[in-house]
Amino acid sequence: MHTVAIIGAGFIAAKKHLPAWCRLRRGLRVVAICDLDRARADAVSRQFGVPAAYDDVEQMLAMERPDFVDVCTPPSTHADIVVAALKVDSNALIEKPLATTVGDCGRIIEAERRSKGRVGVAHTELFHPRVIEARKRIKRGDIGDLTGMRIFYSTPVALWTTDPDHFANRLPGGSIGETGPHAAYLSQAFIGPIRDVRVQGRKILPEYPWSPFEDYRLELVGDHVSSSVVLTYTSKHSAFLLELWGTEGIMKIDMQSKVLVNYRRVNQSPWGIGLSAIGEAAQLASGAFANGFDYLAGRFRNIHDRTISEFFKRSVAGLPPAVTSEDGLETVRVMSVISEQLQSQAERMGAPLRQRHEQRERP
Repeated sequence: MHTVAIIGAGFIAAKKHLPAWCRLRRGLRVVAICDLDRARADAVSRQFGVPAAYDDVEQMLAMERPDFVDVCTPPSTHADIVVAALKVDSNALIEKPLATTVGDCGRIIEAERRSKGRVGVAHTELFHPRVIEARKRIKRGDIGDLTGMRIFYSTPVALWTTDPDHFANRLPGGSIGETGPHAAYLSQAFIGPIRDVRVQGRKILPEYPWSPFEDYRLELVGDHVSSSVVLTYTSKHSAFLLELWGTEGIMKIDMQSKVLVNYRRVNQSPWGIGLSAIGEAAQLASGAFANGFDYLAGRFRNIHDRTISEFFKRSVAGLPPAVTSEDGLETVRVMSVISEQLQSQAERMGAPLRQRHEQRERP
């Protein structure tokens, strides 16, 4: 029987990771929850029937020596926690990103080399069933040669932009540090290594001065293909859309409804466009029906279930994680370039923006 400890008892642990570990059931047992807020750790341990709660990571590791740890704490804490876990040879799954700096990623990778434990990164969207399907279709040439991709990600403003104490507002570059890694690693999965990064941040909502930007436009450039990304934190509505186009076709994925649509519109006549629209609507309807049937039949598995199951099974089998620490490093490298560009942009624009604000305030 393998033992698991969850480090961090906030939303992502209590709502996503811990339930996924509990649903695995066979061959493992969650033995401890650790959080700096002991009352929160106690509450989550009672909710899920976990035997022990701690507020000190070192103490928990020494007492429990778990086979697996799942790190669900703010990114700036990842390196210290994972290095400590690797010292007792625990396998560590880390909620993305691997860390906030390239240097901290290096610390984790070096500690992993000296440990029997292995590090995996929860790049959960890579385990999205439609992303897996799209990668297979592209590999077999269904849309010809890939020539571009686009990601649109809308995070509701109330989720954290309105909260001055939310850790996302204190990440390098602001909120992009929380959802940006998804765009980076998804882009890497389709276009390969990212060679160049261009980013533009805009401050849209002045009523939230603690948020440096709420609108981001990125161009992530690979060897042959680019990924265009829009990340917005200005709307009440959520959306996560992925488009991939090639020489012979286009695919569109609604990441939330888990529906993939093949978009083919070679004929530009009204008749051709109409037939294309009918075909797309039929694909949307059939995809939504299939997903609903899977849910009702008990076959539905969310991406956190898939991510954690894959990490556990591969670790037990002695295989490397599907997303390694080196993979996590590459995503952090891209995010570091993005945050550096945003910092330079903020420094360039700060004085002129203040001057314009002062001018508006003059009678």
